[in-house]
Amino acid sequence: MLLELQEGNKGRCTVLLDGEVYCRCYRKDLQSVGISEGEEAGEAALFRLNQEVLFPRAKRRSLLLLNKKRYTRQEMVKKLKSDGYPEQTVEETLSYLQELHYIDDISYAQGYASFWIPKCSARELYQKMLQKGFERETVSEAIKEAQREYVLEKGEEEEEGESPELSAIRDYLRKKGYQSGQVAEEKRKKLAAALYRKGFSFSDIKRVMGEFDEITENGENFITP
Repeated sequence: MLLELQEGNKGRCTVLLDGEVYCRCYRKDLQSVGISEGEEAGEAALFRLNQEVLFPRAKRRSLLLLNKKRYTRQEMVKKLKSDGYPEQTVEETLSYLQELHYIDDISYAQGYASFWIPKCSARELYQKMLQKGFERETVSEAIKEAQREYVLEKGEEEEEGESPELSAIRDYLRKKGYQSGQVAEEKRKKLAAALYRKGFSFSDIKRVMGEFDEITENGENFITP
């Protein structure tokens, strides 16, 4: 494979193999494993580049990132690829991180869902978690478990058996200054519409805000400002 270099920022170069982007590194990195620009780069030389330069550097980079915040597998993959590491290096780095449980999407998803479950609708939480890079099955299981734990926990308190979505609706209305019987009809309709767009069910909104006929006699108008 013919190796070419394109000058980049901060002394790093983009490495091209047969015209395709392979990675980003320094010229001295290539020289350290016996690779020269304009020459053929064999599998053995690329293996050395990965094992002696790119993989150790990607591990350090990922640990530095994880020291600041938690990442899903997909988030870390995107980050390392954007830093210029090739597919092989990224996969080896993720295997290393997962083996040490520095990246664990299942436990991360469970903690994330437990934190957010009383603050938003299950539908909104589902989308939040997909956007963070969790797998769909992982998201579904984490939300179900968080809902189950929430109901069990509430069973020991005064609001026995209450769903987390009812608490989330109350929290939202509290922040908006809502007080039943003291809010103009138009504002109540807008608050109900906002909650519906956030994924809460009509029945839960109705239960928390009061009887439906206090707001409107038309179900469609109830959710449309």
